[in-house]
Parts: sequence; structure tokens; C-alpha cells
Amino acid sequence: MTVYRGPLAGQASLTINGETFNIVGEAQYQASGPVNETLKGQSAVEGFSTMPGEGFIQATLRDRPDFDAGSLQGASGLTVVLVKTNGQVVTAVDAWQTERINVNTQEGTFEFHCESDTVTVDVVA
Repeated sequence: MTVYRGPLAGQASLTINGETFNIVGEAQYQASGPVNETLKGQSAVEGFSTMPGEGFIQATLRDRPDFDAGSLQGASGLTVVLVKTNGQVVTAVDAWQTERINVNTQEGTFEFHCESDTVTVDVVA
């Protein structure tokens, strides 16, 4: 196995329903998939349960003069695509915006967080 020597971290881009936003600081994600929880009785660890788990994409985005960040409040049916500098593409399909949209006027930024039952990561072959 050879060691990859290309870009691993740094730049990323984010689109929401095809609209491109500048990421400020960092973006984070978690793919959707099963979530295991340990089941314990009073005398033993008995096993585990498995439940479906939602994924998410979140980022600090730059406020734009041509887009009302507040229009994302309560939005659903979103397609959110995060492209990482290492070539991986994270996609949230039919996502919904969660939490409150707060715009920081001093920095010109806002926090975006969406969740979906379908958040996938496509890796570079």
C-alpha cells in the first residue's frame, strides 16, 4: 500500500440546493447509519439494540448580500453537498434544517445545520 501525498485537509465547498456558499472556519458531518446502544441489566451487560441514525452536515457559512440566510430557517427537502479537498463528497438528500439561524453581523457569518436519514460519503477510488 502506498502513502497518499496529496491534499488531505483544508479547502472545502458547500452547496445548498445548487446555491454555493463560502465556508468560514470549518465544516463537519456525520454519515447516517445504524446506531448501536448497549443494553444493561442489573447483573450483566446483556447485548445491544440497533436503531437507525440520522446524519448531518453543519458549517459556518459567509452571509451573502444576494441571499437571505433566514430563508433557510425551517427549510426541508434540501440537497446539501460538501466537497472536501481530498476529493471526498458528502451528500445529504432530502435534508431538513435544524436549530436556529443566527447571523453574526460582526463576522458576516451564520451557522447552518441540516439532518437527513440519507447522508453519504463518496470516497476517491
